[in-house]
Amino acid sequence: MTDPTLSDVRKVLGAHGYGFQYAVLRRAEELSAQQLSSWVFEAAEFPVGTADSPTHIDFILRNAHSTVYLVVECKRADPARADWCFLGAPYTRRNSSEGELVFQEVVYEAETLVASQPRTKHASLESTHLGFELRTGAKGEGIGEGKAIKDATAQVLRGANGLLDHLFPQQRAYRGDRRNVLFVPAIFTTAKLWVAKGDLSVANLTTGLLPEGWGALSSVPWLWYTHNQSPALRHRLPSSSQTPVFLSDALHAEYSRTIAIVGSDGIDAFLRADLISWL
Repeated sequence: MTDPTLSDVRKVLGAHGYGFQYAVLRRAEELSAQQLSSWVFEAAEFPVGTADSPTHIDFILRNAHSTVYLVVECKRADPARADWCFLGAPYTRRNSSEGELVFQEVVYEAETLVASQPRTKHASLESTHLGFELRTGAKGEGIGEGKAIKDATAQVLRGANGLLDHLFPQQRAYRGDRRNVLFVPAIFTTAKLWVAKGDLSVANLTTGLLPEGWGALSSVPWLWYTHNQSPALRHRLPSSSQTPVFLSDALHAEYSRTIAIVGSDGIDAFLRADLISWL
């Protein structure tokens, strides 16, 4: 039996990503203090969820001039799989538009119950639907084991929906003027981000493989990633519209949600971007 060392502590903190989480938060605070970002710190390790599925949001930023919440999950990538690659899917839903992004919005008016609805925008930069981790050749640490993107995505969506349920309990009427509240989930990561551009539907029907020379690959500081969340992650608020007749409409209204994926080299650019005017 030996006493633990600071090296042991650093290793555990690194594996859990606490250092990266608070370094990102500190940078957000610095940019806000310098009036280079309109995002202000609201809370860290905020508890949400149910008794059967509790979780904590790494931290929440709120726009200083509007009711928009940035719900953040921080993910330190395993060095062995620290290249995250994303690409757009040629088919998402019937009648979808190119570069379509979908955010969660809550609307309420005086003396009425709140209701949720999708806020649809169109990307001015990379819009993707599929993500996977590539091997880098570096020595691994056993973090994530190839499921880092999947786990971070589920966690940030669980957090965003949990925050919505916390702010808007069911069966409660709200007084005051009409108000719209928007939730933007974001994953900050140490991974290097890549976008592959190419049509997946040109794969060979016999082998399932894409042809030689297919597509192009480029690194990006941050990107939009739209994921179809499972019903288990969805919030409990009713929808503002009737139950969609078509599955394509249900997918858009209830399940497709867009996440900002931000690499270490994109933190400043993302936090300084005027997303509020665009949203």
